[in-house]
Formats: sequence, C-alpha cells, structure tokens
Amino acid sequence: MARRFRGLRGEPQCSYDAIVIGAGVGGLVCANLLVRAGMKVLLVEQHSLVGGYCSTFRRNGYTFDAATHFYPLLGNPTTITGSLLADLGITTEWVKMDPVDSFHFPDGSLFSIPADFDSYLQRLKQEFPAEVHNIDRFFTLVRKTYLIGLVHYFRNAATERIIPYQHLTIRDVLDSHFTDAKLKLLLTGDIGHWGSPPSRTSFVFDSMLRLAYFLGNYYPRGGSQLFVDELAQRFEEGGGDILMNSSVRRIHIHNQTAHGVEIETGSLRHRERRQVSAGVVISNADLKQTLERMIGPELLDPDYLARIKKLRTSMPCFLLHIGLKDISLDELRKAEGYHWSSWDAENVATNVFKVFLPTVFDPALVPAGGQIIIVQKVTRVDFDKIVDWNAHKAAIEDWILKSLERCIPGLSNKIVVKLSASAQTSYRYTLNHHGAMLGWEMSPSQLGEYRPGIQGPVKNLYFVGHWAQPGGGITPVMISALRAAKEITHGTAMPVQTVREVVEMEVPASAV
Repeated sequence: MARRFRGLRGEPQCSYDAIVIGAGVGGLVCANLLVRAGMKVLLVEQHSLVGGYCSTFRRNGYTFDAATHFYPLLGNPTTITGSLLADLGITTEWVKMDPVDSFHFPDGSLFSIPADFDSYLQRLKQEFPAEVHNIDRFFTLVRKTYLIGLVHYFRNAATERIIPYQHLTIRDVLDSHFTDAKLKLLLTGDIGHWGSPPSRTSFVFDSMLRLAYFLGNYYPRGGSQLFVDELAQRFEEGGGDILMNSSVRRIHIHNQTAHGVEIETGSLRHRERRQVSAGVVISNADLKQTLERMIGPELLDPDYLARIKKLRTSMPCFLLHIGLKDISLDELRKAEGYHWSSWDAENVATNVFKVFLPTVFDPALVPAGGQIIIVQKVTRVDFDKIVDWNAHKAAIEDWILKSLERCIPGLSNKIVVKLSASAQTSYRYTLNHHGAMLGWEMSPSQLGEYRPGIQGPVKNLYFVGHWAQPGGGITPVMISALRAAKEITHGTAMPVQTVREVVEMEVPASAV
C-alpha cells in the first residue's frame, strides 16, 4: 500500500516552533492544526507507519485493520470531529454502519441495534415489555448526562450539573434501573471497547458514546491507514515535517520549561542522536514513557509523579486477524457482533469476544472470493510475569477458533491467512504501556480533573491522546488535540463555539 505522504528525507531542521511526539490520531490532528496556524512543526514517529492503533497491514492481498475498526461521528460533518476533518480537507469516504452492533446471548438469542435511535428504543420496549417504564427512565438519564458530559468533558466548561453523575459507573446505573439480567447485559454488551468492566467504567462517558452511535458510526473505505495517511498528507501539504522510524530519547527541560528534544534517527545500521530545539513540545506518546524516560523522575515533582503511578491502565485487547477464501459473506454475518458466554458483564476479560467483518463495508480489502474476520477479545494480563508470549497467543487463538467453529462449522478449512496480536504486540508497535487499549482506564476516578490535563507538569509541554483529558476513544483523542492546539496558539487554531452550539451539533434530534 503506497503512502500518501513523503516523510522527511534527510535531517530535521535545528529548530521548530513545535515538536509533536507520536503520529497517532491525536498527534496528527494537533500537528495539522498547528501548521494551519502558521507554525513550523516537526512530527516524530518511532514506527514505519503513522496512525498508532488506527493503522493497517497487508498479508497475501488481504488488508487488515490493526486495532481500531469503527469511528463514531467522523463521517457526519455536523459533529465537532466530523466538521474538523472537513476543515482539514480530509476526503476519506466513510461507510455508515447499520446495524450499529449485534449481541449474541448465552441463551442463543440475538439482538441487533439499528442505526436509528427511535427504532432502537421501540425494539427494546418490544423485547422487554415489563421494563418499558424503566427503559424510559434510563434513557432520560442517558440524554441528560450526554449533554452535561459534552459540556464538562469535551468543551472543558466546568458545570456543577455534573456533580450528581460524575462518580457513577455503568454498573451503578443499570442496577438501580433494571432487574432483568438480559436487558442489563444488552445495555452494556459492548463494554469490551472500554477495556474495563462496568463497575469501573464511567456512566457519563458511556452515555456520550451510546448516543453518538446514532449520529453515525462509520468505517473508512480502504481501511484505517487510508484515513491516517491522509492526515499525514495534509500536514505535509501545510509545510510540516514528518520524521519516521525515529524516537525521542529525551525532552530537554531547563528552568521547568521544555525547549526541545533529543531524537534517535537514521538507518537501522547507523543510528545517531540529534538535538532539535522547539518553542513547545507536545507528547502523543505513552505518558509513563514521556515522564519517566523522556523527562526523568529527577526533574518532576514527586507528588505529581506519584499521582500518575496510581492511575490504572485499561486492559489490552487480543486481536485475531483471519483471511478467508470461498465462503459467503451471508454465512459469516451469522457470527457478526459480540458473543457472550455468561450473563455477567463484569467478567469482560473471560466472557465475551467480538467478531467484526470489514468486508461488509469494503469488499475491495480482499482478493476475489476473499473475506476477512477480525476477532477482538479483552484480556486481563499480568504483563511482566508472562515469559512465553507465543504460548499465550496460541492458547487464546485456539479458544477463539473453537468458539468461531461452533458459530460457523467448517470455518477453519477456509482460512488462508491467520495472524494474532497480543498485549506484547500492541506494546511493540505503539509503546502503549502493557498494550493498554485506551490509555488510562475510563473510570469516574480517572476522568476530568483526576486525569492528566492537556498542559504538562512543566511550561511549554503538552499532552494529547488517550493518556490525557478528556479520555480514550477516537473522539476524545481528537478533542484533546483541538484543546492543545487552541491553548498553544491562543485560540487561533479552532473557533470557540458556545455551549448551545455544541449541544445542537452533537445530539441526535430523536434522542433529545
């Protein structure tokens, strides 16, 4: 797959207005906004691809999304993030998902969520007639917290209205509204995408994502790499430099102020260190590495570092990528969605896996007669104690394949490509601590003021991505980039909208 950007040929300049560490979506968006504001920007990426978890790889003619596979809101130009991409000139074609998702329950039943909110609500009430009143109460609360969360977390406009809800978990609210075990599982059946159980996942953030689905959940035609490569292309067209296969070894700090970096770059055989100065440094990298390795504990406030070390990371996600030959898409769609083996959503690391079929949205990802299955499974891993990662991968692979075979007998005979990615794989390619899915866990005690802010612990240092406010997921990551760029450029990178405008943009009319 040809890249849409050149990458820096030769050495970086001696100085820039800004250096962005890490070309994940947060780093790419922030870098784009800074060059549009007239700044000279260097983007440094340790991998050979941009995008982080939003990248792809190709094997035997099959194109696989490495991790992220759905993108709420991005194909809808009336949303904050959708309009941002339009402003940046992104032409990626977004294919809308409908149904939004499907759930296979332990009793063998199936529930698919339509992309229209009113249809979804009607289906819920038909399926659970004894819970109609509670369903209405629940979604009244979901709507309210959705709006408050947008204002408080995304627009960083403090409001006391958040106080009654900001410490609630999904489990708290479901237990207070429902007794039906199947309905409770249905309303948290996609908990796997948070990388944490319902008892440690924010109800407010979950409400924001839940209703965002009905503004559009999308897949990028051509795969995730096409989208992030275009972000890199627009950055270069704006005058930015991208230095690939290079790592920041040190962020230079003097008088509690960041003023540049030391970069390790060059060919595999000849690596060299280069010093580059900058007015500001923005890290889209793993926050533990940024603080402990790139800066060093000796230059940081011990209390600040202690608070960071107490934060829990989200669990990693195991991925199995399968290329198939001579099997119909209709047959595969029987297995599409989340598969629950228990009614207990709390054991998300053992009781569920998800089947995603990208060829539903883009048949061009495969050779003629081919199909793709990507299986995602949250895992609870004691990272430092695993000594045989190959055995670890083989055991999970075997469990997934046996589970798939029960859904689609004979599937194993159709496999022509099979690769898996463990927590170690995620760490190796992205350097996310222990392969964490979403940076820090999205628990109430780790959001808002409890999560590291956009501004770092020293002057002229900023954080973007899922380790910083507002949180993990494609939309929060892009919001972090918007906020960082606005602070760095004193508001010139992004027009400031009123709270009323944000609410009007981001809420499905049928859900109000």
